Amino acid sequence: MRSFMRSRAIHTLFSPRKQFVRNLPGNRRFSLSISLQTQPLLSPQTTSARRWEDSEELLEDYDPAINGYYPLKIGDVLGGHYSVVQKLGWGVYSTVWLVKDQQYESPTFRALKVLTRVAMEVQDKLHELDYLQKMQSKSPQHLGYAHVVHLKDHFCQKMMEPLLEDLHLFSLRWKHRLLPLPAVRYLARQIVLGVQYLHDECNSIHTDIKPANILLAPPGDQSSFFTQATLDADVETSDAQGPNGAIVTRVRSNPIPYPIPDWGSNPDSVEPWRAPQAKIGDVGVACWADKVSEHFTELIQSPALRAPEVAIGAGWGKPADVWSLGCTLYELYMGRSLFKKTVSPLSVPNLHTIAFGQYPPSLLQRGKHRDVFFKPDGTLKIPVEETRPFDLYIRMRNAPDAAAFVDFLRRTFALEPAERATCRELLDHPWLNM
Repeated sequence: MRSFMRSRAIHTLFSPRKQFVRNLPGNRRFSLSISLQTQPLLSPQTTSARRWEDSEELLEDYDPAINGYYPLKIGDVLGGHYSVVQKLGWGVYSTVWLVKDQQYESPTFRALKVLTRVAMEVQDKLHELDYLQKMQSKSPQHLGYAHVVHLKDHFCQKMMEPLLEDLHLFSLRWKHRLLPLPAVRYLARQIVLGVQYLHDECNSIHTDIKPANILLAPPGDQSSFFTQATLDADVETSDAQGPNGAIVTRVRSNPIPYPIPDWGSNPDSVEPWRAPQAKIGDVGVACWADKVSEHFTELIQSPALRAPEVAIGAGWGKPADVWSLGCTLYELYMGRSLFKKTVSPLSVPNLHTIAFGQYPPSLLQRGKHRDVFFKPDGTLKIPVEETRPFDLYIRMRNAPDAAAFVDFLRRTFALEPAERATCRELLDHPWLNM
């Protein structure tokens, strides 16, 4: 197979960091836990033979000169009244903890996002707190307000409403990762509403829509739910010698699973799926829609979910989120991602051509990086030998709503961003209203 890497210049072109973040650690897969593995529907969870420490934040990243994770333990108190009760997960630049607010007599829980030292230093350029404050205060009457994460407090770190597992982990609990179709449609409508809220009310672009960034809210009374969940949780810790010889205690991530609805004998029943509530989270790399030119990188989105205009540098805006939204819903519907998550950034236009057809001339004309991928006549430098339309496997699933879903996705996968549907238009689509 021919390599897509042409030169050091190309490698530099597709580096997602600029000067102020060049010292950040390289991108690694965001991981909440390995506690929820692919398994038969509702079967007991299996224990992986792999060391759990291998799926947590790296020990060397506790070194402030490299990344600087803040060492937290269960029982620590932050901000004077937030007691740490459980580790929910981690990311490259943060850890996330369930904390109990000791100011209140009744149990009150929050999710604490603790940034690394390196991430703290660039917060003035990422503006995450600004986005969260806007999402908290803007248009609470909007239907999408309920489907984005909300800030509850902040001091040196960010305090948000506590949520459960993300949709990637949730899908792993189903055979072949295939959620019941009513669940996919109900969750899809909520996700579209959340993205519409970000676009129309907050004037922001998420830039990283994917199943791992969409979480489920706890059902019923939060205090009772989290009180019971923390009583049932097992806490595993590991002490090891970290940077500079200091002992670092790492805590195993334990994201809280969403309780599977009781559908009786019919998993495709509609009623049980009216209750689950999806919320879009992680706006750490979001962007104001009217300040795209000021964003810290022009190369947004994971490569497998990257929009065509982003891939070739043709300028991007809100339609880029709609493309990632389509990829996300494809994955929820089909139980697998549209493209492998390990794809090279330099293969993206080829994959798009295979699944969606040739880039339109108008898009290529605007692409300042088009020469990396295309010849002067608009054909790919690395030819595509065969096409495989994106809807092929959807139709093979032979689901009753397959045709409607394909039509819905076509509107999210328009190669020319100006022709892509808006969230407002998608909400009127028959597939979301079946």
